[in-house]
Amino acid sequence: MKVLIMIKKIIPSLLIIAGVISFVFVACAPERREEATDLLSDKMIADDMEMSDQAVGEMITSVPNPVEMSVLLQRSNVVYSQELLNPTSNISNYNTNFERAINLGVYGTDLVYMNIYDRTVATLSYLRNVRNLAEDLRIGQFFDYETLNRLSESSRNVDSVLYITNRGFDSMTQYLINQGRSSIAVLIAYGTWIESIHIATNVKTMPPNKDLIHQRIGEQKIVLDNILLLMSNYRDDPRFDELFLDLLDLKKEFDKVTIQYIYAEPEVKEVNGARVVIDNSSSEVFITEEIIEGIAQQVEYIRNKIVE
Repeated sequence: MKVLIMIKKIIPSLLIIAGVISFVFVACAPERREEATDLLSDKMIADDMEMSDQAVGEMITSVPNPVEMSVLLQRSNVVYSQELLNPTSNISNYNTNFERAINLGVYGTDLVYMNIYDRTVATLSYLRNVRNLAEDLRIGQFFDYETLNRLSESSRNVDSVLYITNRGFDSMTQYLINQGRSSIAVLIAYGTWIESIHIATNVKTMPPNKDLIHQRIGEQKIVLDNILLLMSNYRDDPRFDELFLDLLDLKKEFDKVTIQYIYAEPEVKEVNGARVVIDNSSSEVFITEEIIEGIAQQVEYIRNKIVE
């Protein structure tokens, strides 16, 4: 039976892994790790597909951050599932910048999920992995660890965490793009998104919140189109091409989801002395249990390949 769900118009979220690096202030110093030889320069971008730096940045920011999905699961009384996360021991398998960037997104998403569920004691090894991967990629300098350390005692305040981490990620993404390393930011976004969908499609859900969670999964149809557009820029690299082809298979499952846009007249309100346009449009998402299962299976296939 199909489920008809009314939702607000999808709005691009803040930057990827928001809420993640806010916890990488862990006191231990990063372990010495082997230097990766793959530089992932943007010179790999196909000449006929190259986007402007601004377009790449905007597309990356359209990828929802994992805080949203994790908060939804927690508020929907979905039981925490540690077994769904990427084992910390897998970090020893990631010896290239390509692997490290993707799994920075994966571990970062896991860390957000753990923190929102208040599994603070169990996060130490995940904190270490996130920080080590960030240092490996030479992007750890964009986060104010001293300030984040002070925030750690109130880490349940997601809004406060988002503010400082998004600022750091904005700087990081712009830096990567300016340095000809936007491919790193794209891979982090890829890992973040895949892990978020992996968790959402595998947790045990119960009505009535089950429909709301399935709604959010269905919304990802639009996000997937953006990620495919981003990934298409790097298909001259066989590793990116493999990721892209895997996403095309996932798209076949998401194409079964129907999203119908419903326009409503916007309104203007005054907020804190400023005039703000409120978008009252919404969408109808049509999705079934069978579609969710198909999405889950393909995401699992992709996820297993990138975390091994």
